[in-house]
Amino acid sequence: MPPDQLQGDPAELIDSLWKPIAAEQQALREAGEAMTHRLARLPHVSKRLRRLLGPLDGMVFDG
Repeated sequence: MPPDQLQGDPAELIDSLWKPIAAEQQALREAGEAMTHRLARLPHVSKRLRRLLGPLDGMVFDG
C-alpha cells in the first residue's frame, strides 16, 4: 500500500487491513488454491504462545 494510506494507529491498521488479508490467504492455502497476496497468516506462530510454553514445558518436563 502507498504510505499515505497507512495513516493512523498501527494496531488498528493491522487489525483492519492486514489481518483480514492474511486470514484470506491462509484459507486459500488450506483449500489448496493459489495465494493472491504475499501476506499470509502463519498458523501456530505467536509470541504469546512461546511465552506461555516456556513455563509450561518447565512444569511438565522438569517437575
